[in-house]
Amino acid sequence: MAALSACRSSADAPNAVPVPQTEARPPPVDPASVKANELGVVPVLMYHRLTPTPKAEYDRTPDDFRAELLRLYDSGYRPVLARELVAGTIDVPAGKSPVVLTFDDSTVSQYRLAPDGTVVRDTAIGILLEFSEAHPDFRPVATLYVNGNPFEAGAGTAELKDLAKRGFELGAHTLTHQNLGRTDAENVQKELVQGMRVTTRAVPDLKVTTMALPFGVAPVERELAHTGAWDGQSYTFDGVFLVGAEPAPSPFSAAFDPLKIPRIRSAGLDAGGKANYGSAFWLDALDKRPERRYVSDGNVEQVSFPRAEQAKLGAGAADMANPY
Repeated sequence: MAALSACRSSADAPNAVPVPQTEARPPPVDPASVKANELGVVPVLMYHRLTPTPKAEYDRTPDDFRAELLRLYDSGYRPVLARELVAGTIDVPAGKSPVVLTFDDSTVSQYRLAPDGTVVRDTAIGILLEFSEAHPDFRPVATLYVNGNPFEAGAGTAELKDLAKRGFELGAHTLTHQNLGRTDAENVQKELVQGMRVTTRAVPDLKVTTMALPFGVAPVERELAHTGAWDGQSYTFDGVFLVGAEPAPSPFSAAFDPLKIPRIRSAGLDAGGKANYGSAFWLDALDKRPERRYVSDGNVEQVSFPRAEQAKLGAGAADMANPY
């Protein structure tokens, strides 16, 4: 189902910010030498609030977030945007794996600006930017799913403009965090259009191409999560993200459904080793079975994978297939 472009360069994605090319791209490598598998799974991590005193299952401390970024880096993951995953424009170095960092609800702990216009350092985005400064090959990008009153900054115009300028993706999440399964079709469309207007009024040339379902609940008319219209404005999302509990299939895999993309709640392990299917659980699982991971060949013009994985290839990626 994925609508894949003929070329996977991130510059071809809607509203994309090109990866800075400060030096020539490394020469192609033998996919087998890095155990490339671009049909493997991709973790899409879901964050909500950072707080020193977590009180809910979706809360994490700033130190938790710093530790998770370091773990991702040391394990060979490199960030891409949600829209890049959906479009198949995944550009990470050979031997590395993509990860998508998503933030729901546009909370003040995720991002805010200081009076001098700089990003507050103890917010999630501040921590991510600081981490990238120390690790320049860890691209500081994430996708933020915005509601009304983004980051508790009123209209949030300056904040949203700054995020867009920095290359962060602003996605749809309804105006009031409405449970779309408990409202009628007209209000589903109204919530999505009004929510999008929060970001597009701040950033008029913004293209909102992905959305995250509040509470992970789809409308009764599921198609309205993908496309609809209200008050003379239409919308069509290329990707719809769930509140799931497993890694997402590769966009080049036949299993990939761009309108049902699972995410993983950022969480540590439960006491006693009980499986909670949070990020620590899944990162451990993928460390133990690295052959399941999406591993890049470093060449955006082809999709490399072990020949034994051929049956997993989606029809839309057949012209880029490079089995070995």
